[in-house]
Amino acid sequence: MDALTAAGLGAVGGAVIEILYVWSSLTAWQQARRKARSQRKGGKLPRLDEYLDPVADSLVAATRLALGAAACLLFKDQITGTMAAIAVGASAPALLRQVGTLRSLRSLRQVPDAPAEQAREAAP
Repeated sequence: MDALTAAGLGAVGGAVIEILYVWSSLTAWQQARRKARSQRKGGKLPRLDEYLDPVADSLVAATRLALGAAACLLFKDQITGTMAAIAVGASAPALLRQVGTLRSLRSLRQVPDAPAEQAREAAP
């Protein structure tokens, strides 16, 4: 898979997750409005901005798309199909967190144990 296709499909995966988040927020808003209407106590209906924050949500969405693209670029040699690329993009934050953890563990593993190293040096 070429780099541009991988990045694009990864961004699509990130977009799918963000669309699902917006949909769940809109559904919660809809249910709250229905509940408020059914009670008919003259209360105010919930406002949309109580469920969505356009500025923050847009920044998070842009970041998720970028992470999806980056993850697919990182794994483009292992990705064999369209759906796999979209799945990598959708799971990018968790996937990249795992890769970062593995790299941290490898660096810890490569640091020699000081007492064991001293024992080897002291041995004839």
